[in-house]
Amino acid sequence: MTTPLPVSDGDASRVLFTGIRDHTDILIEVLLRLPPWSLCQLRCVCKLWLERTTSSTFLSAYAERHTTNPSNWFLLDRTVFIDTAPTPRGPIRALLRNSEPPKVSSIITSSRMCSIRRKESFYDQSPMVVSYSGGLILLTGNENNYYICNPFTGDTFLLPVPMPQLHNAESLGIVARDGEYVVAELMMSCLRCFSSVNGRWEEKPLICPEFSRGDMVFSSGGMLHWVDLNCGILSCDPFASEPTVLFINLPEASGRPTRGLDEWIHMRYVGVAAGRLCFFDIDEDDGESGSMSLWALGGNSGEWVLEYKVDFEDLWEDESYDDYSLDEDEVPLVGLVDPLNEHSVYVISQDCLFNIDLKTKQILNCTAQTNAGREVGSSPPIACVVPPLPHLVSPYPSCLRKEASNSDPQEAGSSDKPQKSGKGRRRKSKT
Repeated sequence: MTTPLPVSDGDASRVLFTGIRDHTDILIEVLLRLPPWSLCQLRCVCKLWLERTTSSTFLSAYAERHTTNPSNWFLLDRTVFIDTAPTPRGPIRALLRNSEPPKVSSIITSSRMCSIRRKESFYDQSPMVVSYSGGLILLTGNENNYYICNPFTGDTFLLPVPMPQLHNAESLGIVARDGEYVVAELMMSCLRCFSSVNGRWEEKPLICPEFSRGDMVFSSGGMLHWVDLNCGILSCDPFASEPTVLFINLPEASGRPTRGLDEWIHMRYVGVAAGRLCFFDIDEDDGESGSMSLWALGGNSGEWVLEYKVDFEDLWEDESYDDYSLDEDEVPLVGLVDPLNEHSVYVISQDCLFNIDLKTKQILNCTAQTNAGREVGSSPPIACVVPPLPHLVSPYPSCLRKEASNSDPQEAGSSDKPQKSGKGRRRKSKT
């Protein structure tokens, strides 16, 4: 009988790694089961895993398996968290700190992107997430700089500054489609766009109805939607050379703010759920306890259809209320709608995010803090659906994608002139 030799923890890890590396079929099956954000991190383990996860066969199998995965979405905090630790020179990174809903994920980056300092002018903004589309995030630093980043790989690109400068983040949005993206700002008589195809800003003429304010911007189906929560939705295709505008009136919901139009953002939400435009409304004056309603835009009729209406009194009578104790004396604020499940909504109360099923009229879950230990507060997070292959989505313009992997994207975005190489022989000076 052979006596097994004692194996230390370090030796055991090496044996396990070597064993799974030698069995390709097992390795591939394990990698296929991982969520997208874990797969992006494991590409850095070794060259073998990088080759396996970027082959055409693996990418096809992974996309087929994860396209309909209902768990591939996350709630993203609008606040950008800054790592104050010293960072080496090289490309700036902005990475996702992921948590399962209803917990809120967040973006963490270095102080090289968002330096910590006092505001020096009215236009200085705190670092924040502006918009999300197809695996790319538009975020702003506090020097009126805007970045495109892939939070799964950490790659970032500094947008060139247009003239006049961008001052209103609420009118900006990003939409990704077929490996390219457009950042668009809605202006009075035109649409100012930055396209990843040509890598520059341009103005496109736009004729649109009177649109007093933009409360939120989101993308769906390759379109950008600007929302005025008081009247309607303005939609257009920013990829088109001459965009045409579609205006959709909001349903005549009864809920109205009692403290001015600025309160619309706390009572109404417009987004996409299960592939349809949806309108989520809270009416604090409906009945004795208030109510919440969910409308969906019909595909054939093009009209709003009331899908669910739930009185808060019904929630208080359910057994799930005793587990989470939603305050009966306080009408919750609107959060958002699950992008993959239209009868699952989120509301904010007592600095907590409550997940409610409108079909069963039950409270499903609750979270009091983000994974960074900060309270959710009254600003709702962003619902982000993960594409099947997020590590292939590039934040760089097409003309820079080959050279950006070996250079600082902040330098690549700040100048249109090619950089001269420092290599070569130095000419002798004349004597």
